[in-house]
Amino acid sequence: MRRPLLAALLVISTTQFPFAEARDAGQCPEVVDERRFASAEALRELNAEVAGFGLRSTGSPAHRRLLDWLEQRLRRTPGFTVTSQELRIRRWQPRGGDLASAGSLSAAGRPVAVAGAIPYSLPGSREGVLAHLPRTERITADNARGKVVLRDFPAVDRGHTAEPELDRDLVDAGLAGAAGLVIAFDFPREQVKWYWDPHTGTHYRVPGVFVGVDEAERLKRSVGERVRIAVEAKTDPARTRTLIATLPGQSKERIVLGTNTDGNTWVQENGTVALLALADYFSRLPVRCRPRTLELVLATGHLHRSVEGTEHRARTLDKDYDKGTVAFAMALEHLGTRELVPSPRTNGPGRELRYTGAVEQSAWFAGNPLLIETVKQAIARRTLQRTFVLPGIDRPDPVRVPPQCSFGGLGTHYQSHLIPTIATISGPWSLWAPSFGEGAVDHARMREQVLAAGDTVLALDGVPRDQIAGDYLAHRKARAEGAPTCSHALPPEQAPAR
Repeated sequence: MRRPLLAALLVISTTQFPFAEARDAGQCPEVVDERRFASAEALRELNAEVAGFGLRSTGSPAHRRLLDWLEQRLRRTPGFTVTSQELRIRRWQPRGGDLASAGSLSAAGRPVAVAGAIPYSLPGSREGVLAHLPRTERITADNARGKVVLRDFPAVDRGHTAEPELDRDLVDAGLAGAAGLVIAFDFPREQVKWYWDPHTGTHYRVPGVFVGVDEAERLKRSVGERVRIAVEAKTDPARTRTLIATLPGQSKERIVLGTNTDGNTWVQENGTVALLALADYFSRLPVRCRPRTLELVLATGHLHRSVEGTEHRARTLDKDYDKGTVAFAMALEHLGTRELVPSPRTNGPGRELRYTGAVEQSAWFAGNPLLIETVKQAIARRTLQRTFVLPGIDRPDPVRVPPQCSFGGLGTHYQSHLIPTIATISGPWSLWAPSFGEGAVDHARMREQVLAAGDTVLALDGVPRDQIAGDYLAHRKARAEGAPTCSHALPPEQAPAR
Protein backbone atom coordinates (compact mmCIF):
# COMPACT_ATOMS: atom_id res chain seq x y z
CA MET A 1 0.00 0.00 0.00
CA ARG A 2 2.86 2.34 0.70
CA ARG A 3 6.15 2.73 -1.17
CA PRO A 4 9.64 3.82 -0.05
CA LEU A 5 9.85 7.56 0.25
CA LEU A 6 13.33 8.01 -1.25
CA ALA A 7 11.63 8.25 -4.62
CA ALA A 8 10.49 11.65 -3.42
CA LEU A 9 10.33 14.59 -5.72
CA LEU A 10 10.84 17.75 -3.73
CA VAL A 11 13.37 18.02 -0.92
CA ILE A 12 12.39 20.73 1.53
CA SER A 13 14.70 23.60 2.26
CA THR A 14 15.24 24.68 5.84
CA THR A 15 14.58 28.39 5.40
CA GLN A 16 12.42 29.92 8.07
CA PHE A 17 8.66 30.03 7.68
CA PRO A 18 7.70 33.64 6.82
CA PHE A 19 4.68 33.78 9.11
CA ALA A 20 4.54 36.71 11.51
CA GLU A 21 4.06 35.85 15.17
CA ALA A 22 1.02 37.35 16.90
CA ARG A 23 2.19 40.51 18.65
CA ASP A 24 -0.15 40.47 21.60
CA ALA A 25 -2.77 38.38 23.30
CA GLY A 26 -5.56 40.19 21.44
CA GLN A 27 -4.47 38.89 18.04
CA CYS A 28 -5.23 35.49 16.56
CA PRO A 29 -2.15 33.32 16.08
CA GLU A 30 -0.75 32.75 12.60
CA VAL A 31 1.35 29.84 13.85
CA VAL A 32 0.96 27.54 16.81
CA ASP A 33 2.35 29.02 20.01
CA GLU A 34 4.68 26.30 21.30
CA ARG A 35 4.24 27.55 24.87
CA ARG A 36 0.55 26.63 24.67
CA PHE A 37 1.04 23.26 23.01
CA ALA A 38 1.59 19.79 24.48
CA SER A 39 5.22 19.05 25.33
CA ALA A 40 7.14 16.09 23.92
CA GLU A 41 6.78 14.40 27.30
CA ALA A 42 3.01 14.95 27.28
CA LEU A 43 2.84 13.35 23.82
CA ARG A 44 4.93 10.43 25.07
CA GLU A 45 2.57 9.91 27.99
CA LEU A 46 -0.46 9.95 25.68
CA ASN A 47 1.26 7.55 23.31
CA ALA A 48 2.03 5.24 26.23
CA GLU A 49 -1.68 5.26 27.11
CA VAL A 50 -2.64 4.29 23.56
CA ALA A 51 0.04 1.60 23.22
CA GLY A 52 -0.89 0.33 26.68
CA PHE A 53 -4.14 -1.08 25.32
CA GLY A 54 -2.06 -3.72 23.55
CA LEU A 55 -3.13 -5.17 20.22
CA ARG A 56 -6.00 -2.93 19.10
CA SER A 57 -7.21 -5.17 16.29
CA THR A 58 -10.38 -3.92 14.64
CA GLY A 59 -13.46 -4.48 16.78
CA SER A 60 -11.55 -6.31 19.52
CA PRO A 61 -12.23 -5.66 23.21
CA ALA A 62 -8.92 -3.72 23.43
CA HIS A 63 -9.92 -1.60 20.45
CA ARG A 64 -13.32 -0.88 21.98
CA ARG A 65 -11.68 0.15 25.26
CA LEU A 66 -9.37 2.51 23.37
CA LEU A 67 -12.33 4.04 21.52
CA ASP A 68 -14.15 4.59 24.80
CA TRP A 69 -11.05 6.25 26.27
CA LEU A 70 -10.60 8.50 23.23
CA GLU A 71 -14.26 9.47 23.28
CA GLN A 72 -14.11 10.39 26.96
CA ARG A 73 -10.98 12.49 26.39
CA LEU A 74 -12.59 14.36 23.53
CA ARG A 75 -15.88 14.90 25.36
CA ARG A 76 -13.90 16.49 28.20
CA THR A 77 -12.19 18.85 25.75
CA PRO A 78 -14.07 22.18 25.88
CA GLY A 79 -16.36 22.84 22.93
CA PHE A 80 -16.18 19.38 21.34
CA THR A 81 -19.11 17.10 20.62
CA VAL A 82 -18.59 13.47 19.59
CA THR A 83 -20.66 11.18 17.38
CA SER A 84 -19.98 7.75 15.88
CA GLN A 85 -20.27 6.13 12.47
CA GLU A 86 -20.83 2.40 12.97
CA LEU A 87 -19.58 -0.30 10.61
CA ARG A 88 -20.16 -4.05 10.55
CA ILE A 89 -17.25 -6.42 10.05
CA ARG A 90 -16.41 -10.08 10.19
CA ARG A 91 -13.94 -9.86 13.04
CA TRP A 92 -10.73 -11.91 13.37
CA GLN A 93 -9.23 -12.21 16.86
CA PRO A 94 -6.16 -14.23 17.88
CA ARG A 95 -6.42 -16.29 21.04
CA GLY A 96 -6.16 -13.98 24.02
CA GLY A 97 -5.31 -11.07 21.75
CA ASP A 98 -1.79 -12.50 21.36
CA LEU A 99 -0.55 -13.35 17.87
CA ALA A 100 2.48 -15.26 19.20
CA SER A 101 0.46 -17.77 21.23
CA ALA A 102 -2.21 -18.00 18.51
CA GLY A 103 0.18 -19.65 16.06
CA SER A 104 2.01 -22.96 16.36
CA LEU A 105 4.18 -25.17 14.20
CA SER A 106 5.89 -28.53 14.57
CA ALA A 107 8.25 -30.46 12.32
CA ALA A 108 8.93 -34.19 12.76
CA GLY A 109 6.94 -34.01 15.99
CA ARG A 110 9.12 -31.28 17.51
CA PRO A 111 7.76 -27.77 18.14
CA VAL A 112 9.13 -24.84 16.16
CA ALA A 113 8.82 -21.43 17.81
CA VAL A 114 6.85 -18.94 15.74
CA ALA A 115 6.81 -15.14 15.72
CA GLY A 116 3.05 -15.26 15.48
CA ALA A 117 -0.02 -16.22 13.53
CA ILE A 118 -0.50 -14.32 10.27
CA PRO A 119 -3.49 -11.98 10.70
CA TYR A 120 -6.73 -13.21 9.14
CA SER A 121 -5.27 -16.61 8.32
CA LEU A 122 -7.62 -19.58 8.66
CA PRO A 123 -8.22 -20.86 12.20
CA GLY A 124 -7.59 -24.55 12.64
CA SER A 125 -4.88 -27.20 12.46
CA ARG A 126 -3.53 -28.97 9.38
CA GLU A 127 -0.68 -31.28 8.38
CA GLY A 128 1.32 -31.63 5.19
CA VAL A 129 4.74 -32.18 3.72
CA LEU A 130 6.93 -29.07 3.96
CA ALA A 131 7.82 -27.48 0.61
CA HIS A 132 10.12 -24.47 0.23
CA LEU A 133 9.09 -22.34 -2.76
CA PRO A 134 11.36 -19.47 -3.82
CA ARG A 135 9.83 -16.06 -4.50
CA THR A 136 10.51 -16.51 -8.19
CA GLU A 137 7.93 -19.30 -8.23
CA ARG A 138 4.25 -18.53 -7.74
CA ILE A 139 2.21 -20.79 -5.44
CA THR A 140 -0.04 -23.08 -7.49
CA ALA A 141 -1.95 -26.32 -7.07
CA ASP A 142 0.85 -28.17 -8.90
CA ASN A 143 3.54 -27.22 -6.36
CA ALA A 144 1.52 -26.66 -3.18
CA ARG A 145 -1.65 -28.77 -2.97
CA GLY A 146 -1.77 -30.54 0.39
CA LYS A 147 1.61 -29.14 1.42
CA VAL A 148 2.74 -26.63 4.02
CA VAL A 149 4.54 -24.00 1.98
CA LEU A 150 7.63 -22.25 3.37
CA ARG A 151 8.14 -18.86 1.79
CA ASP A 152 10.72 -16.15 2.44
CA PHE A 153 9.47 -12.72 3.43
CA PRO A 154 9.58 -10.43 0.37
CA ALA A 155 12.86 -8.60 -0.27
CA VAL A 156 11.76 -5.02 0.42
CA ASP A 157 13.31 -1.79 1.66
CA ARG A 158 10.65 -1.34 4.34
CA GLY A 159 8.36 -4.06 5.70
CA HIS A 160 5.10 -2.28 4.97
CA THR A 161 5.73 -2.46 1.22
CA ALA A 162 5.56 -6.28 1.37
CA GLU A 163 1.80 -6.36 1.91
CA PRO A 164 0.77 -6.93 -1.74
CA GLU A 165 3.07 -9.95 -2.02
CA LEU A 166 1.98 -11.37 1.34
CA ASP A 167 -1.66 -10.97 0.36
CA ARG A 168 -1.06 -12.68 -2.98
CA ASP A 169 0.77 -15.58 -1.31
CA LEU A 170 -2.09 -16.15 1.13
CA VAL A 171 -4.73 -15.98 -1.60
CA ASP A 172 -2.70 -18.24 -3.90
CA ALA A 173 -2.07 -20.79 -1.13
CA GLY A 174 -5.79 -20.98 -0.43
CA LEU A 175 -6.66 -21.39 -4.11
CA ALA A 176 -3.94 -24.03 -4.50
CA GLY A 177 -5.34 -26.14 -1.65
CA ALA A 178 -2.16 -25.81 0.42
CA ALA A 179 -2.31 -27.16 3.97
CA GLY A 180 -0.63 -24.04 5.35
CA LEU A 181 1.76 -21.16 4.73
CA VAL A 182 4.91 -20.26 6.68
CA ILE A 183 6.48 -16.85 6.00
CA ALA A 184 10.14 -16.70 7.04
CA PHE A 185 11.81 -13.44 8.04
CA ASP A 186 15.58 -13.16 7.84
CA PHE A 187 15.50 -11.32 11.20
CA PRO A 188 15.56 -12.87 14.69
CA ARG A 189 12.17 -13.99 15.93
CA GLU A 190 12.20 -11.61 18.91
CA GLN A 191 12.40 -8.61 16.57
CA VAL A 192 9.36 -9.64 14.54
CA LYS A 193 7.32 -11.24 17.31
CA TRP A 194 3.61 -10.25 17.07
CA TYR A 195 4.12 -8.82 13.56
CA TRP A 196 0.76 -7.71 12.11
CA ASP A 197 0.50 -7.61 8.33
CA PRO A 198 -1.17 -7.91 5.86
CA HIS A 199 -3.95 -5.62 7.08
CA THR A 200 -6.32 -6.01 4.15
CA GLY A 201 -9.02 -7.43 6.42
CA THR A 202 -9.35 -10.34 3.98
CA HIS A 203 -10.13 -13.66 5.66
CA TYR A 204 -7.79 -16.16 4.04
CA ARG A 205 -8.50 -19.84 3.36
CA VAL A 206 -5.25 -21.23 4.73
CA PRO A 207 -3.60 -21.14 8.19
CA GLY A 208 -0.37 -19.16 8.29
CA VAL A 209 2.45 -18.26 10.68
CA PHE A 210 5.55 -16.06 10.69
CA VAL A 211 8.92 -17.45 11.81
CA GLY A 212 12.28 -15.82 12.50
CA VAL A 213 15.51 -16.57 10.69
CA ASP A 214 16.82 -19.22 13.12
CA GLU A 215 13.60 -21.20 12.91
CA ALA A 216 13.56 -20.75 9.13
CA GLU A 217 17.03 -22.29 8.86
CA ARG A 218 15.83 -25.32 10.81
CA LEU A 219 12.71 -25.64 8.64
CA LYS A 220 14.73 -25.50 5.43
CA ARG A 221 16.58 -28.58 6.67
CA SER A 222 13.20 -30.25 7.21
CA VAL A 223 11.87 -29.83 3.67
CA GLY A 224 10.09 -33.04 2.64
CA GLU A 225 9.12 -33.92 6.23
CA ARG A 226 5.57 -33.73 7.56
CA VAL A 227 4.77 -30.62 9.59
CA ARG A 228 1.72 -29.45 11.51
CA ILE A 229 0.58 -25.85 11.45
CA ALA A 230 -2.16 -24.37 13.60
CA VAL A 231 -3.85 -21.01 14.13
CA GLU A 232 -6.01 -20.43 17.18
CA ALA A 233 -8.27 -17.50 16.38
CA LYS A 234 -11.95 -16.66 16.37
CA THR A 235 -14.02 -15.14 13.59
CA ASP A 236 -17.44 -13.66 14.21
CA PRO A 237 -19.76 -10.83 13.15
CA ALA A 238 -19.01 -7.62 15.04
CA ARG A 239 -19.55 -3.90 15.02
CA THR A 240 -16.94 -1.20 15.20
CA ARG A 241 -17.13 2.57 15.01
CA THR A 242 -15.42 5.66 13.76
CA LEU A 243 -15.37 8.61 16.16
CA ILE A 244 -16.21 12.04 14.74
CA ALA A 245 -15.39 14.93 17.07
CA THR A 246 -16.51 18.46 16.15
CA LEU A 247 -15.37 21.86 17.42
CA PRO A 248 -17.63 24.62 16.02
CA GLY A 249 -16.03 27.66 14.42
CA GLN A 250 -17.46 30.83 12.92
CA SER A 251 -18.78 28.94 9.88
CA LYS A 252 -20.06 25.47 9.06
CA GLU A 253 -17.20 24.92 6.62
CA ARG A 254 -15.07 22.15 8.05
CA ILE A 255 -11.37 21.42 8.22
CA VAL A 256 -11.14 17.64 8.59
CA LEU A 257 -8.22 16.05 10.44
CA GLY A 258 -8.07 12.26 10.21
CA THR A 259 -6.23 9.23 11.53
CA ASN A 260 -7.14 5.65 12.47
CA THR A 261 -7.61 4.07 15.89
CA ASP A 262 -6.85 0.37 15.40
CA GLY A 263 -3.18 -0.56 15.70
CA ASN A 264 -0.59 -2.74 17.37
CA THR A 265 2.54 -0.63 18.06
CA TRP A 266 3.71 2.75 19.38
CA VAL A 267 3.75 3.82 15.72
CA GLN A 268 0.48 2.35 14.39
CA GLU A 269 -1.47 4.44 15.21
CA ASN A 270 -0.06 7.40 17.10
CA GLY A 271 -1.97 9.87 14.93
CA THR A 272 -4.60 9.58 17.65
CA VAL A 273 -2.18 11.33 20.01
CA ALA A 274 -1.61 14.11 17.47
CA LEU A 275 -5.35 14.71 17.13
CA LEU A 276 -5.82 14.84 20.90
CA ALA A 277 -3.05 17.45 21.18
CA LEU A 278 -4.47 19.52 18.33
CA ALA A 279 -7.96 19.26 19.81
CA ASP A 280 -6.69 20.63 23.11
CA TYR A 281 -4.86 23.51 21.42
CA PHE A 282 -7.67 24.64 19.13
CA SER A 283 -10.30 24.28 21.86
CA ARG A 284 -8.45 27.00 23.83
CA LEU A 285 -8.50 29.49 20.96
CA PRO A 286 -11.39 31.95 21.04
CA VAL A 287 -14.11 31.34 18.44
CA ARG A 288 -13.07 34.52 16.61
CA CYS A 289 -9.76 32.79 15.91
CA ARG A 290 -11.48 29.75 14.40
CA PRO A 291 -13.02 30.83 11.08
CA ARG A 292 -13.99 27.25 10.28
CA THR A 293 -15.34 24.27 12.19
CA LEU A 294 -12.79 21.59 13.07
CA GLU A 295 -13.77 17.94 12.52
CA LEU A 296 -11.61 15.12 13.81
CA VAL A 297 -12.13 11.72 12.19
CA LEU A 298 -10.69 8.89 14.30
CA ALA A 299 -11.47 6.08 11.92
CA THR A 300 -11.81 2.38 12.49
CA GLY A 301 -11.02 -0.40 10.06
CA HIS A 302 -7.46 0.37 8.95
CA LEU A 303 -6.33 -3.04 10.20
CA HIS A 304 -9.42 -4.38 8.42
CA ARG A 305 -9.22 -2.44 5.16
CA SER A 306 -12.03 -4.38 3.56
CA VAL A 307 -14.21 -2.11 5.72
CA GLU A 308 -11.92 0.95 5.85
CA GLY A 309 -13.49 3.59 8.09
CA THR A 310 -11.66 6.49 6.43
CA GLU A 311 -13.08 5.47 3.05
CA HIS A 312 -16.60 5.39 4.45
CA ARG A 313 -16.16 8.83 5.99
CA ALA A 314 -14.62 10.19 2.79
CA ARG A 315 -17.70 9.11 0.84
CA THR A 316 -19.84 11.25 3.12
CA LEU A 317 -17.44 14.20 2.91
CA ASP A 318 -17.42 13.91 -0.90
CA LYS A 319 -21.16 14.63 -0.92
CA ASP A 320 -20.79 17.34 1.73
CA TYR A 321 -18.12 19.08 -0.33
CA ASP A 322 -20.70 19.86 -3.01
CA LYS A 323 -22.83 21.45 -0.30
CA GLY A 324 -19.99 23.83 0.56
CA THR A 325 -19.40 22.47 4.08
CA VAL A 326 -15.89 21.04 3.63
CA ALA A 327 -12.74 23.14 3.03
CA PHE A 328 -9.95 20.52 3.07
CA ALA A 329 -8.78 17.34 4.79
CA MET A 330 -5.49 16.38 6.43
CA ALA A 331 -4.42 12.86 7.45
CA LEU A 332 -1.74 12.25 10.10
CA GLU A 333 -0.07 8.83 10.53
CA HIS A 334 3.05 7.20 11.98
CA LEU A 335 4.64 10.26 13.51
CA GLY A 336 8.05 10.78 15.12
CA THR A 337 9.51 7.55 13.81
CA ARG A 338 13.17 6.57 14.10
CA GLU A 339 14.96 4.82 11.26
CA LEU A 340 15.62 1.08 11.48
CA VAL A 341 17.58 -0.67 8.74
CA PRO A 342 18.59 -4.28 8.14
CA SER A 343 22.21 -4.92 9.11
CA PRO A 344 24.45 -8.00 9.20
CA ARG A 345 23.65 -10.10 12.25
CA THR A 346 26.48 -10.51 14.73
CA ASN A 347 25.36 -13.69 16.52
CA GLY A 348 23.66 -15.89 13.99
CA PRO A 349 22.34 -16.29 10.44
CA GLY A 350 20.47 -13.63 8.51
CA ARG A 351 20.22 -9.98 9.44
CA GLU A 352 18.95 -7.84 12.29
CA LEU A 353 17.23 -4.48 12.47
CA ARG A 354 19.26 -1.65 14.00
CA TYR A 355 18.61 2.02 14.62
CA THR A 356 20.74 4.30 12.45
CA GLY A 357 20.47 7.26 14.82
CA ALA A 358 18.56 9.21 12.15
CA VAL A 359 14.86 9.93 11.95
CA GLU A 360 12.85 7.88 9.51
CA GLN A 361 12.16 9.57 6.20
CA SER A 362 8.61 10.87 5.96
CA ALA A 363 6.40 12.32 3.26
CA TRP A 364 3.84 15.10 3.18
CA PHE A 365 1.44 14.81 0.28
CA ALA A 366 -0.50 17.79 -1.05
CA GLY A 367 -2.94 17.95 -3.92
CA ASN A 368 -2.35 21.35 -5.55
CA PRO A 369 0.25 24.17 -5.66
CA LEU A 370 -1.30 26.22 -2.84
CA LEU A 371 -1.40 23.23 -0.50
CA ILE A 372 2.13 22.23 -1.50
CA GLU A 373 3.51 25.69 -0.80
CA THR A 374 1.70 25.94 2.54
CA VAL A 375 3.07 22.58 3.64
CA LYS A 376 6.61 23.43 2.48
CA GLN A 377 6.57 26.59 4.55
CA ALA A 378 5.25 24.80 7.65
CA ILE A 379 7.90 22.08 7.33
CA ALA A 380 10.64 24.65 6.87
CA ARG A 381 9.52 26.59 9.93
CA ARG A 382 9.68 23.47 12.09
CA THR A 383 12.95 22.36 10.39
CA LEU A 384 11.73 18.83 9.79
CA GLN A 385 14.65 16.85 8.43
CA ARG A 386 14.40 13.94 5.96
CA THR A 387 10.97 15.17 4.90
CA PHE A 388 9.64 15.22 1.35
CA VAL A 389 6.67 16.95 -0.26
CA LEU A 390 4.97 14.94 -2.99
CA PRO A 391 1.89 15.31 -5.21
CA GLY A 392 1.31 11.54 -4.93
CA ILE A 393 3.21 8.26 -5.22
CA ASP A 394 1.38 6.63 -8.11
CA ARG A 395 2.18 7.30 -11.77
CA PRO A 396 0.39 10.45 -12.98
CA ASP A 397 -2.44 9.82 -15.43
CA PRO A 398 -3.25 13.00 -17.40
CA VAL A 399 -6.68 11.68 -18.39
CA ARG A 400 -7.80 10.83 -14.87
CA VAL A 401 -9.10 13.26 -12.26
CA PRO A 402 -7.10 13.68 -10.14
CA PRO A 403 -3.96 12.70 -12.08
CA GLN A 404 -2.51 11.09 -8.92
CA CYS A 405 -4.70 9.13 -6.51
CA SER A 406 -2.37 7.60 -3.93
CA PHE A 407 -1.20 9.59 -0.92
CA GLY A 408 0.43 6.53 0.60
CA GLY A 409 -2.12 5.85 3.33
CA LEU A 410 -5.30 7.30 4.79
CA GLY A 411 -4.98 10.52 2.78
CA THR A 412 -5.60 8.47 -0.37
CA HIS A 413 -9.28 8.15 0.52
CA TYR A 414 -9.83 11.90 0.79
CA GLN A 415 -7.71 12.63 -2.29
CA SER A 416 -9.44 10.01 -4.41
CA HIS A 417 -12.79 11.55 -3.50
CA LEU A 418 -11.52 14.91 -4.79
CA ILE A 419 -11.45 16.62 -1.43
CA PRO A 420 -8.47 19.02 -1.22
CA THR A 421 -6.04 16.91 0.79
CA ILE A 422 -2.81 17.06 2.75
CA ALA A 423 -1.38 13.93 4.36
CA THR A 424 1.77 12.98 6.24
CA ILE A 425 3.05 9.46 6.76
CA SER A 426 6.16 7.36 7.33
CA GLY A 427 6.75 3.63 6.97
CA PRO A 428 9.46 2.31 9.32
CA TRP A 429 10.09 -1.36 10.09
CA SER A 430 8.61 -0.68 13.53
CA LEU A 431 5.22 0.06 11.96
CA TRP A 432 3.99 -3.54 12.37
CA ALA A 433 6.62 -4.88 14.80
CA PRO A 434 5.64 -4.14 18.43
CA SER A 435 8.94 -5.46 19.79
CA PHE A 436 10.60 -2.04 19.34
CA GLY A 437 8.16 -0.42 21.75
CA GLU A 438 8.63 3.17 22.89
CA GLY A 439 12.09 3.32 21.34
CA ALA A 440 10.55 3.41 17.87
CA VAL A 441 9.32 7.00 18.39
CA ASP A 442 11.23 10.24 18.85
CA HIS A 443 8.56 12.30 20.60
CA ALA A 444 10.43 15.57 20.14
CA ARG A 445 10.28 15.04 16.37
CA MET A 446 6.68 13.95 16.65
CA ARG A 447 5.89 17.24 18.39
CA GLU A 448 7.52 19.24 15.60
CA GLN A 449 5.47 17.34 13.01
CA VAL A 450 2.24 18.01 14.89
CA LEU A 451 3.18 21.67 15.28
CA ALA A 452 3.71 21.82 11.50
CA ALA A 453 0.24 20.34 11.02
CA GLY A 454 -1.23 22.95 13.35
CA ASP A 455 0.63 25.73 11.49
CA THR A 456 -0.87 24.44 8.25
CA VAL A 457 -4.40 24.55 9.67
CA LEU A 458 -3.90 28.12 10.88
CA ALA A 459 -2.38 29.20 7.57
CA LEU A 460 -5.32 27.89 5.55
CA ASP A 461 -8.15 28.61 7.97
CA GLY A 462 -8.73 32.14 6.65
CA VAL A 463 -8.11 31.33 2.97
CA PRO A 464 -11.29 31.26 0.84
CA ARG A 465 -12.52 27.77 0.06
CA ASP A 466 -12.26 28.15 -3.72
CA GLN A 467 -8.61 29.21 -3.43
CA ILE A 468 -7.85 26.16 -1.30
CA ALA A 469 -9.61 23.99 -3.87
CA GLY A 470 -7.69 25.18 -6.92
CA ASP A 471 -7.83 22.49 -9.61
CA TYR A 472 -10.01 20.24 -7.46
CA LEU A 473 -13.09 22.20 -8.59
CA ALA A 474 -12.33 21.55 -12.25
CA HIS A 475 -11.61 17.91 -11.43
CA ARG A 476 -14.95 17.54 -9.69
CA LYS A 477 -16.73 19.08 -12.66
CA ALA A 478 -14.91 16.74 -15.03
CA ARG A 479 -15.79 13.74 -12.87
CA ALA A 480 -19.45 14.74 -12.92
CA GLU A 481 -19.25 14.85 -16.71
CA GLY A 482 -17.88 11.30 -16.86
CA ALA A 483 -14.11 11.67 -16.72
CA PRO A 484 -12.28 8.63 -15.28
CA THR A 485 -11.36 8.95 -11.63
CA CYS A 486 -9.73 6.99 -8.82
CA SER A 487 -10.95 3.57 -7.78
CA HIS A 488 -12.72 3.36 -4.44
CA ALA A 489 -12.62 -0.44 -4.36
CA LEU A 490 -11.66 -1.98 -1.01
CA PRO A 491 -10.06 -5.40 -0.51
CA PRO A 492 -12.53 -8.30 -0.31
CA GLU A 493 -13.48 -9.38 3.21
CA GLN A 494 -13.31 -13.02 2.11
CA ALA A 495 -10.57 -14.51 -0.06
CA PRO A 496 -11.76 -16.33 -3.21
CA ALA A 497 -12.40 -20.06 -3.07
CA ARG A 498 -11.22 -22.76 -5.45
